Amino acid sequence: MIFGANVNKKNLDSRAGWFFRASVFGALLFLAVCPASFAQSPLPAASGTAKDNPGGFTPGVTLGAKFEGSYSGDGGVYDFGTALGYNFSRHFGVDLGVPFYFVNTPTSIKSSNPGAASGIGIGSFFTDLRWNYPHKSLNYSSAIHLTAPTGDKKKGFSIGHATWNQTNHFDHAFGDFSPFLDAGVGNSIMDTKFFHRPFMTYGYNAQFNAGVEYDPGKFSFSVSAYDVAPWGNQTVISRVFRCGSAAKCSSGGKTTNRKSFTTSSVSTGGADLVRDNGFNAGIDYKPVGYLDLEFDYSRSVPLQLNSYSFGIGVDLSWLLRPRVH
Repeated sequence: MIFGANVNKKNLDSRAGWFFRASVFGALLFLAVCPASFAQSPLPAASGTAKDNPGGFTPGVTLGAKFEGSYSGDGGVYDFGTALGYNFSRHFGVDLGVPFYFVNTPTSIKSSNPGAASGIGIGSFFTDLRWNYPHKSLNYSSAIHLTAPTGDKKKGFSIGHATWNQTNHFDHAFGDFSPFLDAGVGNSIMDTKFFHRPFMTYGYNAQFNAGVEYDPGKFSFSVSAYDVAPWGNQTVISRVFRCGSAAKCSSGGKTTNRKSFTTSSVSTGGADLVRDNGFNAGIDYKPVGYLDLEFDYSRSVPLQLNSYSFGIGVDLSWLLRPRVH
């Protein structure tokens, strides 16, 4: 009976791994055969130089999705997100959407978390309010990102609370070089294109990212340094160590272990629990107007973690927009 149980467990693990790989492959295949399916990134970060669109937003409906994610030694977090929006003017627009997550848990964590629920599911619905004010002296854009707790907390797809984040982006172009600064504040640490964290947080924080982008044409390159400055009590919801289907997700007490997300589903502590800083580097390639491909690297100094990220985007709005011949 013990042998049979082990065989069944191995079969279940094998099936789960196969299902994960098949899901990721299916999403990639969907994007490859249906490029008219994705547009603006559903992430709210107000980033990217105004050089791409010096006139601001294009008024009208926006529609799209993006497949992106990060892999590190603490797991892989990927999402396929869709977004529907409307630009009311050159300066203001609104997006609505929801991500679908795929999470790959390392074997080292699985061994101590055999009853984990599946790492696949729908995340939290979000709304983005976006502003864009390009100018030859200083380009400025901003976004307010709001989420509803619709994702499964036991799988790490929601923190169980509504969240808000306000981000600001500043840049100025000197030829092909654009120094930039991103600064924001909120009650949860947002993922970025450089780093999809293997956990989510609930607690007040400010985020900063400053660097320079080199954009000579279809390829662009960026390097930057980031800092996350939290304050007050913080809660960490792990995406890679999950509650069982019948378990109640709760913290076992306050901790100062920054890697608590690898051994506990829910952790609480002071600001140092989620304080973070590090470096980013990225390459972006736009072969055609509607397609955006990117590869990014991030190094978290406190977590001693290297993260490798990618993004694939298609802009349906661009494809549907009338062309002047």
